[in-house]
Amino acid sequence: MSVYEFSHDNRGHSRQTFMMAYFALLFLPCVFSARTRIILPGYETVVSTKDPNRDSRKVLTANGKECKFPFRQGGRIHHHCITVRSSRPWCSLTHNFDRDLQWGYCASEITQPDVFVHTSRRIIDPCQVNPCRNGGVCTLVPHRRSFECSCPESFTGRLCEEKKCYETIHLRYYDIGESWGRIHLRNVEQCTCVAGEIKCERVRYTMCRMNPCENEGTCRLIIATGEEVCNCRPGYSGPYCSFEPETECYNNRGTDYRGVLGSTVSGAHCLPWNSDLLHDELHVGTVVAAPLRGLGEHAYCRNPDGDKMPWCYTLNHGAISWENCDVPSCVMPVYSSRRIMPFNVLPGIKQTTFTKPARKPVCGKRHKKRIPRGRIMGGNTALPGTHPWMAAIYIGKTDFCAGNLVASCWIVSAAHCFFRSPLKSQIRVVFGQQNFNVTGPNTKTFGVEDYIFPKQFSVFNPTLHDIVLIKLKKENGRCVRRSQFIRPICLPDKGMTFPDDYCCTISGWGHMHEKAKEYSNLQEAGVRLVSHDACTKPEVYGNHVTADMICAGINHCVDACQGDSGGPLACAKHDVSFLYGIISWGEGCGRTGKPGVYTKVVNYMDWINSVIKRKPKSS
Repeated sequence: MSVYEFSHDNRGHSRQTFMMAYFALLFLPCVFSARTRIILPGYETVVSTKDPNRDSRKVLTANGKECKFPFRQGGRIHHHCITVRSSRPWCSLTHNFDRDLQWGYCASEITQPDVFVHTSRRIIDPCQVNPCRNGGVCTLVPHRRSFECSCPESFTGRLCEEKKCYETIHLRYYDIGESWGRIHLRNVEQCTCVAGEIKCERVRYTMCRMNPCENEGTCRLIIATGEEVCNCRPGYSGPYCSFEPETECYNNRGTDYRGVLGSTVSGAHCLPWNSDLLHDELHVGTVVAAPLRGLGEHAYCRNPDGDKMPWCYTLNHGAISWENCDVPSCVMPVYSSRRIMPFNVLPGIKQTTFTKPARKPVCGKRHKKRIPRGRIMGGNTALPGTHPWMAAIYIGKTDFCAGNLVASCWIVSAAHCFFRSPLKSQIRVVFGQQNFNVTGPNTKTFGVEDYIFPKQFSVFNPTLHDIVLIKLKKENGRCVRRSQFIRPICLPDKGMTFPDDYCCTISGWGHMHEKAKEYSNLQEAGVRLVSHDACTKPEVYGNHVTADMICAGINHCVDACQGDSGGPLACAKHDVSFLYGIISWGEGCGRTGKPGVYTKVVNYMDWINSVIKRKPKSS
């Protein structure tokens, strides 16, 4: 993240420096799929494979160890050596740097001149003549002068030219060279994928000491490899008889769904639940009794956390994301020419009585798709729904700030974002946005009816009383409708305090480093609250920090700058998040002894309540 300074010269007034804070924990380079390099004259090309843990090239470190691509670092997925927090390229020695912290400096990468595409005068778009075979999709990556091949599930290789093997008993594809055991026609066999063909031979076996097979399947132990293989009852499949391939819909919320669908509503493919790329997420390694929740070495849709319907993790723009799956509910309305049957009355389906759930908090609750952590070392890409109160505020053609939904029609943000008095017609507010300036099925855009400053705010000193209320324009008589991706954050009570050193959360789309010109996808990080006495020391900020401000971001929670101006300093109590501060200003980006400064929201609660709850004047 970055902190920029600009000066306001008000005709005879002294210059006053104001620092805008942007949230960008790490410099994250462009991210691509696993690849091999192909050189074009004047045009570098990258061709990817579909398997996220397979790469047809090897890159070694200076010590001769192999880089593992792709690898996860800071919540991002990288497919090449990076320069994050280092001027010298480095890579991870495992697929998950966040978890294992093993790395090395990269030796010089060797390029292989495999394909040449050129004309006498210029380089043509390599995707015009699709190099990806077997239905692979070629995607041009112009800022890297490269392209990628996205392969169908049944193919692999640099150009999707190699065929995988589909094992009908396990209901999955095996890559070339992979081996596995199975029970076929009562024979215990060891199989290998050779050039797209399954080659099997009978092997010696014995009884298993313990039976891992589900749904009353029987187990055999291959003596040579020690692998346990299952023989499933009719209606069940998979390595451990946990799949029900004939299941085409889910009942209730789908927590018991065990079908084999592995794609989302947008058509994205699911990541395996045991993927090394998942760290601290809801997956096999972090969920108690994972097999009972349907998780395992597969990439099928499941609902392990009691969400509304089955879902799965995906890779979206080089970051871990998640989506609901394209699985229909088994309970749907049935129409006929004579009558409409109630939605919960279907022939041959056992009915379930639903009771009205207890009232849940209407604010401050976020969608959880990861295991809670005590602290975050460095920033992470936020998963969709984890900060549902975040508003992306686009002002004119160039300015941008963040905001926080606190009521259906009201947003709290930083006043300095509006100190130039922009036209209301030039302000656009977007909710549910994951990537900067990218709308999708989960986003909702509103216009602005008004924005209101506290009476103490002055454009001549915009760091003081840096808070503004934004009223949204109604659409069809109402403003924001709550969803799993859009909901308000709780406002604190006047007397609410969190202790010094308490770990709160910041989030935003801010610049990735001080001189950056581009915004990022939504990032999050933890910051610890700093005492007022410590923040007002002469070597920190002195008397520039007033009683209406909070400092945060020193010591062991995270070593980084604050997020986008107007974004939240969200502090949680009993799993409910409160808007404790608003990102306002700071000095530098991650500088030692220079925390971020936030507007203290509790000091403005009388004003906020008087504006939001103000009744319209009679005409």
